[in-house]
Amino acid sequence: MVKLSEKKKKDFRRDKVLKHANKTEPEFPSFIAGLDTYSGSWDFQMAAHLLRRTTIGPSIEEINQSVTDGLEKTLEKLLDEKFINVDPPINYQDEDDPETPLGSTWINAEKRVDDFKRKNSYAAWRVGQILDKDKDISVRENMLLFWQNHFATEATVINDARYTYYMHENFRKNFLGDFKRLVKAVNIDPAMLTYLSGIYNVKDAPNENYARELFELFTVGKGPIDGEDSYTYYTESDILEASKILTGWRVQRNHVGEGREYFTLDRHDTSTKTFSEKFGNKSISSNGDKEHEDLIDLIFENDRVSEFICEKLYRWFVYYVINDEVKSKIIKPLAKTFRDNNYRVKPVLQQLFRSNHFYEMYIRGAVIKNPISFSLGFLRQFTMYGFDELDNFEKYYYWRARHINISDQGQNILDHPNVAGWPAYYQEPLFHEYWITSVTLPSRTTHIKYYLSNNGVRASQTDNNIRVKSKPLTLVQTFKNPHDIVDTVDKLCEWLLPVQSEISQDLKNDFVNIVVGDNPNIWEDEYNDYVNDPDDEKEESLNKKLRSLLKEICLMPEYYLS
Repeated sequence: MVKLSEKKKKDFRRDKVLKHANKTEPEFPSFIAGLDTYSGSWDFQMAAHLLRRTTIGPSIEEINQSVTDGLEKTLEKLLDEKFINVDPPINYQDEDDPETPLGSTWINAEKRVDDFKRKNSYAAWRVGQILDKDKDISVRENMLLFWQNHFATEATVINDARYTYYMHENFRKNFLGDFKRLVKAVNIDPAMLTYLSGIYNVKDAPNENYARELFELFTVGKGPIDGEDSYTYYTESDILEASKILTGWRVQRNHVGEGREYFTLDRHDTSTKTFSEKFGNKSISSNGDKEHEDLIDLIFENDRVSEFICEKLYRWFVYYVINDEVKSKIIKPLAKTFRDNNYRVKPVLQQLFRSNHFYEMYIRGAVIKNPISFSLGFLRQFTMYGFDELDNFEKYYYWRARHINISDQGQNILDHPNVAGWPAYYQEPLFHEYWITSVTLPSRTTHIKYYLSNNGVRASQTDNNIRVKSKPLTLVQTFKNPHDIVDTVDKLCEWLLPVQSEISQDLKNDFVNIVVGDNPNIWEDEYNDYVNDPDDEKEESLNKKLRSLLKEICLMPEYYLS
């Protein structure tokens, strides 16, 4: 439990930065492109932009392959919905878990009273899924983060890692699928029933927590107040009627496997529920365990649902400013596509990612990377050698430590700040600027320096000598002219820094000088000497130079952008 005094200190440090942030949203140019198909050249910069926004830390090989594939084939890969079967998280640290021996999974075990080690296991496992480079490029992990932020929960409140795992796995399996069906599933999901008090929602004392968020955060959005107890898209009376519909659902705490939720008719309000003029004064009759689905069908009769979700997708993948022109040219057409395709997400993203608007100059490099894209993205871009030789327990320790890193930067995979999710995606006018504070900025700097340290990164809880290390020389050797440090710097900047027009030749010269100093030939001489007569000492000397170079590039403000 964080002490209140410490929380106030942290908030004060945060406020010192935020008071200098933007007070109003920036404006688009007077004219923006629409959703017509992208007609420009498909080069490295365009491919890099698409993969930066849709995946986490695209490698240079992935970008080059996208250039070769072209836009359409790249989108086909990114939006492939084929099922990916992955091994579930395991118990890697809890020797006292009576249900789950070390090395076996806990997802089908009974509840653990001291659940934090299972939560640690799940957090580590999720990091491992994000860092996995063996799978084809996909928007899957990014969409999983989108959905868990949309239906935000806090694992510490739920206090059962099994619930969190199964909820997120449902998002993973349906990452581009039917949004209406997904909302119906979330209505009675054990994690959500626990988090927003649905298990306490009974006919004699309706609990409005989930019903309120269902309208405000999950489907239509709140909108301005337009009357007494009335918002733009629903009223307080609608919340009460919806909460009655949602009564009667419970969760079996010690149930093994999925399907922990169950319906009890004697706790359910069987009266007819009548909604306001916002919903045409329509009524929903008692329908047992299917009544909550009738509620979703009624809400989805409002076109605002499709617009609300398309706005959130736009802010996640494109930009945070949604003015009248964006609404008319982008959001409304996307919303129509959403409705025309029975609320399937894939056609919406296909239309968005192949549009001229998505590739406009002022969209590229215009948002601050979230901590996952910044830190875990870096680790996807630069392989840590020695990792494959680790055993499962060491891998989980390494992944868990990386989750602590991103949590320090303000993005905990398990615990959102509250039911509204991460403020960077909804809090006007700052939005993405919330990621950078006097607390989180030093963390970003520290982590990049640590990942590129010559001593490597610790990968064992018990043995400080077990480490993984970046070897950027291995990557540079795949470049066309690895002996040419000027060409190498050009390629690294093109890959890592999204706004090339901001990168002057003087800056690139400074990067080159980090490696060569007063001797312009030193890199080529040392590299050729290594190629002709390789040994570990020469290899490490070259790697040290490249690590120093990458520290400078990856601590540039431009690297913080996507």
